[in-house]
Amino acid sequence: MARNYTTCGDSELYTMLSQREHREGAFAEVYRRYGQRIYAYCRKILFDSRDADDALQETFLKFLGSVRGDRLMTNLPAYMLTIARNVCMDMLQQRRPHVELSENIHGTVDDHTVESNEIDALVTMALELLPPQWREAVVMQLYANMSYDEIAAALGVPMTTIRNWVCRGKQRLREILQPYFNERDVESSS
Repeated sequence: MARNYTTCGDSELYTMLSQREHREGAFAEVYRRYGQRIYAYCRKILFDSRDADDALQETFLKFLGSVRGDRLMTNLPAYMLTIARNVCMDMLQQRRPHVELSENIHGTVDDHTVESNEIDALVTMALELLPPQWREAVVMQLYANMSYDEIAAALGVPMTTIRNWVCRGKQRLREILQPYFNERDVESSS
């Protein structure tokens, strides 16, 4: 009888990853649950869809390599994002100091309008202007849908610090983007 992995909790899935007969199904379910979240995080940190794809693959390979049957997993998303963060930081250190601002911030190449592409480029630029810790915390909250507690666990920083970084980061994004949106409001009312 086939096992339904979608009904398993994260800690149970993690345990199953160390069991040969369940490894493939458990991995597929972990990927289904967290692949998009990890990709979104990598995409926002690296600002490049190809690098984000590579980081996603490397994150899951390192995650699989770290599985131990005797480990109790209490917060799988935070554990995986910690791996993703380390992978992204390694990639940033190896990268030239050039960043493409014209890439689509959502990581897909759909039929975006020119206006949508402009907004994506502005948001990307604004994110780049944030201090790295603020940017990372904002990205984790907005694009990886993580709670303050999950971000704190992933970054190894107190939750109050995370809350401050997110609040300050969002405020700074508003300040950076406000002139553009004021200009757009004036143009649309004419």
